[in-house]
Amino acid sequence: MKITVRLGEPLWREVGARELTLDLPETSCVGDLLTHLALAFPSLNPWLGGDEIPPTVFLDEAVADSQTPLHDGARPMLAWALAGG
Repeated sequence: MKITVRLGEPLWREVGARELTLDLPETSCVGDLLTHLALAFPSLNPWLGGDEIPPTVFLDEAVADSQTPLHDGARPMLAWALAGG
């Protein structure tokens, strides 16, 4: 299946693009997507699998967890949680 991943700050800066088009197996879920990104873009590893809180993944305008299935044409968005004062 083909999906378009939208990357928020600071993730897009690590790969040099705000969107990535990926081909994933038909049975892929959000966890598979994060694993694929970590392998394809090692610079994302600190953000996706390090000591940091993982990014929030939105799919179809709802927060998705690692088991949420993806579908052909999906446009997941990875956003980094920010706090301010």
